[in-house]
Amino acid sequence: MTTMDLVKNFGGEPANFLDVGGGARHETVCGAMELILADPKVKAILVNIFGGITRGDEVAAGLIEARAQQSREVPMVVRIVGTNAAEAARLLEEAKFETAASLDEAAEKAVAMAKGAAR
Repeated sequence: MTTMDLVKNFGGEPANFLDVGGGARHETVCGAMELILADPKVKAILVNIFGGITRGDEVAAGLIEARAQQSREVPMVVRIVGTNAAEAARLLEEAKFETAASLDEAAEKAVAMAKGAAR
């Protein structure tokens, strides 16, 4: 819920919220992205992963796969901390994803993206 609160704090309006759950594999993340992209109200996507059980590299792999299959272009910012976060960061950088070091930064970027501001 903090993620949604921060989006509101930076002037955004959350369209929805999705928790992939602990231990999510890349297939789960890819499926979650399909659900999110099916909602035409979604103007930007903020991925906030605090991984303990969930591995950051698995989430990154799912996001990369989902982007390749995306039916429409929606800007996205990703913040991953926790288990295998360094590997996730490497994968996301190689795939040219917009990332953020903090949740505040991620929320601010996502709101700007949704409003059409330059990244």
